[in-house]
Amino acid sequence: VIDLIPVLSYASLRGKCRYCHRPIGRLALGLEVGSGLAFLASALLLPSALTQSWLTPVASFSSLTVMTSLVIGVWFICLTLMIALFVYDLQWHLLPNKLVFPLIGVSLILSAIISLGVNHLTVGQWLIEVVLGLVPITGVYGVMYVLSKGKWIGLGDVKLGIAIGFLIPWWGGIVVLFLSNLLGSLVAIPKLIDHKVNGSTQIPFGPYLITATFVVFLLGWVIKLLVL
Repeated sequence: VIDLIPVLSYASLRGKCRYCHRPIGRLALGLEVGSGLAFLASALLLPSALTQSWLTPVASFSSLTVMTSLVIGVWFICLTLMIALFVYDLQWHLLPNKLVFPLIGVSLILSAIISLGVNHLTVGQWLIEVVLGLVPITGVYGVMYVLSKGKWIGLGDVKLGIAIGFLIPWWGGIVVLFLSNLLGSLVAIPKLIDHKVNGSTQIPFGPYLITATFVVFLLGWVIKLLVL
């Protein structure tokens, strides 16, 4: 148990297993630090994001403390699944259904809580927003997947786009699409120049989609003010 304390155990063991002394790897440390920062940033930024609201500004949230706590709690579940998918795709180039499908379900619940409980939309308005939210990523990647028969984009990314579409409104989906491709290009181009990868090399795209979704979900209202 003492070896399972995030960061501290890694530091005390100097990055090696206590028993076989093999290196644990930097991914474990990066995961612990990154996850902690992601949860901290969510706790600090999400209340502000909610007070601005995705669709219609809410005048006061002083009476919605319970609702805010509920949103943060459900978002933490989404975030946990997204972190697991981030690492899984980074390591094995796969976005397993056992993680993607629960994320889709929890994202839909969170979408309903925010739209119906926070923004006070009608069920019809919420359903329209859900459908529109699926267009930028699931729609675009779905077409790419069909046209290329899976060579340009993986089906896992298409399914991940469903969860993102539930979490992010349509205009936020466009930002996620742009930002994730920008991040992917910034990482891939230097590797192409150094000949570490080539045009046929599979590059896991899930981590870039997840990173962009995290940024837009928490800071989307700032982007909306600056761009729209």
